[in-house]
Amino acid sequence: MSGNMPVVSIDITFFWQMINFIVLLFIFNRYFRRPLAKIIKERKDKIEAEFFEAQKDKYTAEILRKKVEEELSNSKKTAVELIKNAERKALEESDKIVSEAKENREKILKTTEYEVKKLKENAQKELNVEVKKLATELAEKLIKEKIDSRQETSLIDNFIAEVGEDR
Repeated sequence: MSGNMPVVSIDITFFWQMINFIVLLFIFNRYFRRPLAKIIKERKDKIEAEFFEAQKDKYTAEILRKKVEEELSNSKKTAVELIKNAERKALEESDKIVSEAKENREKILKTTEYEVKKLKENAQKELNVEVKKLATELAEKLIKEKIDSRQETSLIDNFIAEVGEDR
């Protein structure tokens, strides 16, 4: 290989190479083009179908995400509402219990006052009965003894002392 040789030479080899290339193009076009085009088209259709399916899944997922967010928001609102209702009912129940306790206290106080009054009246009646009884006894003693005024004063003083001790 000497330095005088041209870079591209056109000779008979070049001619045969061109014929081989054209024959290969013909064979390729005749036998491989349609199957390869069919494979490429199937691949393209499959990719488009998967892309469409992915878009559809993305849209569905977005709708589901919005629905879940809405349900979560509604759940939070419902929970807040339930808590408020429970607090309101608890407050109402507390007020009712306090009111009932006040009413019961008033009833107990009235009942107790009534009982104390009754006991006082009964004690007063018993005391009156006892005083009358003692007065009657004193009168009987005075009549039986027909004593003078000094003894009478002495008996009255003794009677008063006895009544004072009984109390």
